[in-house]
Amino acid sequence: MDFRDAFADPDYYILSDEEAAFGFSEVEGIIAAHAKPGMRCLEIGSGPALLLGRLKARFPDGHFEGLEPASAGFGKTDAPLAVIAARAGLTVHRCGYEDFQPPQKYDVIFSINVFEHVASWRDYLTRTYDWLTPGGVAVILCPNYAFPWEPHVRIPIVLTKALTHRLFRGRIESFETNADYRGLWASLNFVKKRQVLAFARQAGLKIASDDPVMDRMFRRLFTDPHFAGRQKALAGIAKLFYRLGLTRILEWPGVRLFAPFMALRMTK
Repeated sequence: MDFRDAFADPDYYILSDEEAAFGFSEVEGIIAAHAKPGMRCLEIGSGPALLLGRLKARFPDGHFEGLEPASAGFGKTDAPLAVIAARAGLTVHRCGYEDFQPPQKYDVIFSINVFEHVASWRDYLTRTYDWLTPGGVAVILCPNYAFPWEPHVRIPIVLTKALTHRLFRGRIESFETNADYRGLWASLNFVKKRQVLAFARQAGLKIASDDPVMDRMFRRLFTDPHFAGRQKALAGIAKLFYRLGLTRILEWPGVRLFAPFMALRMTK
């Protein structure tokens, strides 16, 4: 199903479509493994709902819901979201996860590049765990801020969030204005993979790290020119290191905690 006509801004469609394709490649197999009559899936941070639309087409018998705050600060989302949700038969709740009262449990919960924006990622983990059915899985994909690079604004992280903002304030404000995403920097929680795994052990949550995600991210630099273009400050050297096999070091014990991207699976 093609939703291109739902977007007034063609550049925003391209961005949303490539991100939906990436998300689909990451969660489609997991959802297929949990497919059953009456399967229920929830996406947290649905944006314009392109990923949900793709998944609904792939699993027509599944029930797909999304959460997307009505005041997310990204105005270009609202119009395509309304069109896609209606056309694909999706339920998208216009609220954040903090205000969501789920009417039932979910077999699969997933978020793509959202976890780094929630005010309390610890609260996010405990709540979404409660929302899972027995045997259900929650999938989280997001940057790992143990690696000193901020991928949204595309600037190095200098020790702390506050110091980085002080040094790159003009670049940050310019990015938020040009991207029509005011408040992005304030929303970032700078979550680190080692913090999440430590909290999971303490809280008794079963969370596994899908470390080969970094290999998939490096390969994406070769297959997704728009993604490579957005990360051009690092893409060239990353491609070279990948060709030389040097990126495999990111899967070594200890080093993997500092890989720039993380994929986590929480099961119940």
